Amino acid sequence: MEFSLCGLTFIDMKKCLCVLFFLPFGILGCRKSSDPNAEHIKVVMKKYSINPAMIHVKAGKTTEIEVSTADVQHGFDVPGLNIKEPVRAGQPTIITLKSPPKGDYKVVCGIICGPHHDDMIARLIVE
Repeated sequence: MEFSLCGLTFIDMKKCLCVLFFLPFGILGCRKSSDPNAEHIKVVMKKYSINPAMIHVKAGKTTEIEVSTADVQHGFDVPGLNIKEPVRAGQPTIITLKSPPKGDYKVVCGIICGPHHDDMIARLIVE
């Protein structure tokens, strides 16, 4: 004998409950817990700038850079550190730098976002 409620079998109800349970995780996303000892820096990308234009990071320390966009999708690219991350509207991207080597690195937008896309330049200074 199979249990049924409103035309749904027991197996159908289990599937619905699983979907309802896991749906919030898919909508909200799973975010990594941040390192409490890390330095936190916020960066905002928008047509056609990266703010702040000079990002200062301490060598030998863990730094979390939270990159968001004020308009369209951009790409946070630091070729000298092999960083290439998309940044979508409404979804900040967290980039964790663990003891990066000292240097002066160019930051560019890696996704074409308009006619002045090439003007989107910043510097990541590890000191």
